[in-house]
Amino acid sequence: MRRKVAGAVFVSALVLMLGPSLAHAEGTTCAAPTVIVPDGRITSSTIPSASTYFFRITSRAGNSYSAEFHNVLGAAVQTPGTLAVFSDGACATPITPTNAANTDPADLNGDRVTFTATTSQTLFALNNTSGGTITYSFTVSDTTMFSPAWSTNGTFDSFFSFLNTTGGTLNGTLTLYDTTGAQVSSSPFTINPNSTAATNTSALATVRNKSGTAKFVHNGPPGAILAEAAIANFTISPTPYFQGVKFVPTRESTH
Repeated sequence: MRRKVAGAVFVSALVLMLGPSLAHAEGTTCAAPTVIVPDGRITSSTIPSASTYFFRITSRAGNSYSAEFHNVLGAAVQTPGTLAVFSDGACATPITPTNAANTDPADLNGDRVTFTATTSQTLFALNNTSGGTITYSFTVSDTTMFSPAWSTNGTFDSFFSFLNTTGGTLNGTLTLYDTTGAQVSSSPFTINPNSTAATNTSALATVRNKSGTAKFVHNGPPGAILAEAAIANFTISPTPYFQGVKFVPTRESTH
């Protein structure tokens, strides 16, 4: 009997450790919101009917984010509530995010929104008007993609390619920074479904004899963009120089 009890305790503890973390008593006012770390971690909880919960992330102006509030157990189609997004701590300045619930992978029972932050804090308000208590999960990812190097030194140029892995049209912006962190050039992109947008430092008219880092923000969910970058010199004979460079997200998790 003791072995069975001990085994049950062990299994329960294991489930708690491996499953999504559980939240209790979320913030019910804008002044005292629940804090979410925007790195893709998932938290599960319940929201009673006729209740509004408030959440906050520390955002970085210029970075892109994806937030999802998902009805875990409800039959389709039922989101956990009406979601509003604000760019200030008083919930007085609403922003209009992109509705990404139908972007691959679509979430029939979720409120998924994407946006590029303009301030150092972003708040969310979730209002349950379903008439019943809903079990739900919430998560936010910073979907910004980073590349550690580009160069226009001498006759070198840098090349960038962005594949839209979804079935919807996405928008994004590539920004190049020099080694001091100052912006050198920036270019917006509209990327069609299952298509690639490509550019290079020559096409961007990037100043010569510079190097630095790159950033790409977009309005898709995590995993929506597959990026590649390279530094190349095609004037070298007989073998041109080509060096692949990473261009990846660092703080997102697919959800």
